[in-house]
Amino acid sequence: MSAAVTQRPAPNSSASGAGPKKPRTHHLYARSLAAAALSLALLAGLASLSGVVQGGAWFGALIWPVVFIHGSAGVLRCIRGWHWAALPVALLVAVGAVLGHQTMRANPPSMRLIDWFGALASEAAIQFSTQVPPVAYSRYVEFVLLLLAVVLSLVVEVLASFKRLAPLVIMPLCFAPVIASLFKQEGAGIGYLVLMTLAILGYFALLPYIFRSEPTGAGLPAKRQVGILAVTAAACALAMILSGLFMPGFRNGMLPEGTRPSGDLLASNVDPLLNLGRDLRANNGSVAFSYLTSSAEPVYLRTSIIEDLSATRWEPSEDLLQSAYFGDTAMDTDADIFNGTPELTQLTWDGQVSSPSLPLPDRSFYITGINGSWNWTKQTSVARLSGDAMAETGQVTVGHTQMNLSAEMARNLGYFGGELTNEIANVNLSMPEDLDGEFDQLLRQTLAEAYGAQGPPANDFDKAVAIQDFLRSASFGYSERTPLREGYDGANRQVIKAFLDRRQGYCVHFASTMTLLARASGIPSRIVVGYAPGEPTGETFNAADLAEGNGIGRNVPPEVEFTEYEVTGQQAHAWPELFLPGIGWVPFEPTPGQGQAPDYAPGATPNETPQEVPEELNPSGAPELDDPEAEEGATANAPQQNTVQAEDYGWMIVLGVLVIALLLAVFPWKRARLRRRRIEQVLAGGAESAQALWDELRALGADVGSPAGEQESVSDYTLRLAENHQQLAAPLSRLREGIQASFYAHRHPDGVQGAELAAALEQLAAQLGRELHGTQRVLRFCFPASLRERQLREASGFTNAQ
Repeated sequence: MSAAVTQRPAPNSSASGAGPKKPRTHHLYARSLAAAALSLALLAGLASLSGVVQGGAWFGALIWPVVFIHGSAGVLRCIRGWHWAALPVALLVAVGAVLGHQTMRANPPSMRLIDWFGALASEAAIQFSTQVPPVAYSRYVEFVLLLLAVVLSLVVEVLASFKRLAPLVIMPLCFAPVIASLFKQEGAGIGYLVLMTLAILGYFALLPYIFRSEPTGAGLPAKRQVGILAVTAAACALAMILSGLFMPGFRNGMLPEGTRPSGDLLASNVDPLLNLGRDLRANNGSVAFSYLTSSAEPVYLRTSIIEDLSATRWEPSEDLLQSAYFGDTAMDTDADIFNGTPELTQLTWDGQVSSPSLPLPDRSFYITGINGSWNWTKQTSVARLSGDAMAETGQVTVGHTQMNLSAEMARNLGYFGGELTNEIANVNLSMPEDLDGEFDQLLRQTLAEAYGAQGPPANDFDKAVAIQDFLRSASFGYSERTPLREGYDGANRQVIKAFLDRRQGYCVHFASTMTLLARASGIPSRIVVGYAPGEPTGETFNAADLAEGNGIGRNVPPEVEFTEYEVTGQQAHAWPELFLPGIGWVPFEPTPGQGQAPDYAPGATPNETPQEVPEELNPSGAPELDDPEAEEGATANAPQQNTVQAEDYGWMIVLGVLVIALLLAVFPWKRARLRRRRIEQVLAGGAESAQALWDELRALGADVGSPAGEQESVSDYTLRLAENHQQLAAPLSRLREGIQASFYAHRHPDGVQGAELAAALEQLAAQLGRELHGTQRVLRFCFPASLRERQLREASGFTNAQ
């Protein structure tokens, strides 16, 4: 005679006639864990963008929107009757996160919300398209990253709503790491990718629990498919760790510096130093714009000024006072026109202006031709166009003053110069942080070498000329590739130290070094970024020829000649400006073979072409310029590269791994606790021991993929197991006899018999476990099917009759 597992009516079910009561929640644990896994995977992917965008301040704005989108959708799908609201609520959360961002809250009352949104997107697009990664952080950049995060989250939730589409969530989850692997110098990052892979693995392991109907039997559906997926994902994680040692995209960007696209626009005033190096190495010979000028000498054109060199990253200051203008304007300027000649320069673009930073000659005082609004920074003489002005402007005429300065005049004016203003003294004399004084000592030693045996000159002008001549001498060489190969591209304190050691670099290094050497000598200085004089086209025009068809020739004496020049990306340039008493800001040209040394400081070797440094004149032992073979072994002791390092997210990786470990430990912990409690009951003996033994036997069968049927008796189940596992016939027979004797003869096991039954159960568990392959063992441990079966039975009102 055998006992069957019978159905006990749910409370009040007989009275209502409604049958078994359905649980209110549907796959609560599985869907909640899946939402957490998706959130973690997406955030790990987005975190890999730290390095594509400077710093990590933007990442905090993404965490809660992503977590709330997936969390709200996951919880609503668990509640019966409310699953339809998951996607609408997720969309509302996404819209709320976007509208609640600081940029959207700053919407002017006079502008419609949709227009303001478009303006923000346009400004962010300009900032992204005019920079090479790492893109400088701004609230507009953060806004775009938030949009990216919520859009990816919504796409993930749409795919996760359908059983057949759920595996495709890999595509949006991998979007950010793919971008990082292309544009980030240090690659997407092994830690982020491994963390994302583990989260995706957890999500796919939960899919069979999420999309299963109310089971009629125990076990995990599609176990073979899930097992293959788990093994594949684990193999991929291991492969990424191993491949990251030598393959691009993981630890090194797939697109090397110099070939990374930054949109169709030229480098802007944001992060101009790294962008400038990119433009030079890209060897872009296409014409960016052309200009006509009445100046006898070709003009330098500025786009941005860098003054604060005490910051970690050297970039233009955004807190300077700006004047807003519209259209043609005579600007408020600090430019001194002492002994200067008024000149006209007309810039022409093929189509429209290609950068928001308008290239302007030094000492500009009047602009005509801008169609739209623009800003003017008086302290730096820099103009920045709005998006509308860029789209509507194709030709600009600038009035500026050509400084007529001689060396003798500069020395004489220096004796009558006034005191420096506090603003100039504080900003333009600031130095990078130097806690140990090593950098200051290096600058002093370099100055002593530049001044020579005669010592420091008597006035600031001669000091500036001595520094310029020293940097243009044969002791230094021009190279665009060496700084990149040896890890000191761009500009900061570490880069300048490396440059003074290697003595090879391009205009950014020479301009930055002269700026710091001047400050070490007590001369206020700053870095100017823009374009060196372009190449003459051979065309000249007089004002009379231009008077009818071109506005630049009007109101100008007819005999005035205008020379035409073309500017390409190869003319991207940086140079220093020094503040000399009695004169103001004076440009110098320390880069050998580039630009044109000024007439008042022609230099020791004017108009030379870039050439390699003779070994006997290069005590630093620098390799030959741009020699690929010199790269071997050179990077071992390379100085710190001038890219703003992404914030250390090691804590986040560790936290993520701990969270995953805790999530994966929930089910094993609950299963082990239930098993221990049942074994203790069996060992104690008595009326409850047989029931505990039967519960654990069924749980063991469910975990190994051989669950007991809902109406299957003790005898039927143990006999079926014995047929499938003949080597276990003896322990199964012992368990069957002990359980049946307690259920029907009320001969309950005592302590000794309980120990024998527990031993038989242990023998059964050990043998069934050995028959499982590796993936099945992992799934059995991490996601015991017996817990799911127990939860459904309790929620549906099923129990066991003793």
